[in-house]
Amino acid sequence: MLNHRTRVLAALLWTAFGWAHAQTTPASPPTAQQDFDTRTFAGLGHTIEALPDIRSVVVLRRGRVAFEFHRSGHAPDSLHSVESVTKSVLSTLVGIALSQGHIASLDQPVVTLMPELAGLNADPRARQLSVRHLLTMTAGFAPSERRFFDPKERAQFAMSRPFESDPGAAFRYDNPAANLLAAVLAKAVGETPAGYAQRQLFAPLGIVRSAWAVDEQGRHLGHTGLKLRTHDMAKVGQLLLQEGAWAGQQLLPRDFALAATRRHNAGGPPVGLAYGYLWWVDDAFDAPRKTFVASGFGGQLVWVHPPLDLVVAVNAEVSQASTARNQAIHLIRKQIVPAVLKTQAEQPPRAGG
Repeated sequence: MLNHRTRVLAALLWTAFGWAHAQTTPASPPTAQQDFDTRTFAGLGHTIEALPDIRSVVVLRRGRVAFEFHRSGHAPDSLHSVESVTKSVLSTLVGIALSQGHIASLDQPVVTLMPELAGLNADPRARQLSVRHLLTMTAGFAPSERRFFDPKERAQFAMSRPFESDPGAAFRYDNPAANLLAAVLAKAVGETPAGYAQRQLFAPLGIVRSAWAVDEQGRHLGHTGLKLRTHDMAKVGQLLLQEGAWAGQQLLPRDFALAATRRHNAGGPPVGLAYGYLWWVDDAFDAPRKTFVASGFGGQLVWVHPPLDLVVAVNAEVSQASTARNQAIHLIRKQIVPAVLKTQAEQPPRAGG
């Protein structure tokens, strides 16, 4: 029995996994699409079998599931730790909260949303810190010698740290800042990030299974902690690719979806790409809309390439060794993208288009 499963019949997958692409025209004939996907990804499952870090892969092309792989022991319905992909989901929730008026503006100071934090840091820059600074990883806090798994309440710990630069002046990847943003979101919407996500994002996307870890005080983390199916990771990427639209609804404001996935600063480690709103941005391609990526420790990826209408979600072993081998990103750049580029001229046209 094969250890991987490939699904290329889009109509069946839409029924099984609740896909709802924001198109008003009918889908292409399933047989033509199946033939195209089979040619495009021929042998890819065997290639992935030789990459032991990879656990699961889902490829969407034009909103359809074109290919999927699940290593033995990892079923399509399995929940995977997405690590820092959690941050990109958090960004999406902030955009929804902004559209609903829970957050007045991205430039609203954090201390106006959480007044209980106002007295924790005497530096005047603490009062300048805004939601936008947290989204762009430009809060300005100095690195802490302590790990971010601090026993104190995380928002207080994050806010009490010394500053090394003015908010907005410089990028520095900052896990405590993401935890602070999760606390800000919870305070603004009046419920946990997990509860808000389920009502406002996951349910509309047809995501029925998820888990979100909490800290020592029972508060949801912002830097990591979310578990999703690989199919559902891909749905989040597809939503942003579709500029916040899903099944005829604008779940996320279009302007926020576009802003979140474009370059706001040069970024830096650990991924080495430019940065948007908790999304990495690869601006190497000469295209009107750049590639954007949600990236998590070990090789958890939601890789979105607008020029090819392509979304790739990958789950991998969560380990330092997997991070070092980087099999997930090599799979996308050296196998999946070239395969699509090679056969894109053969892509069956959209019905009615």
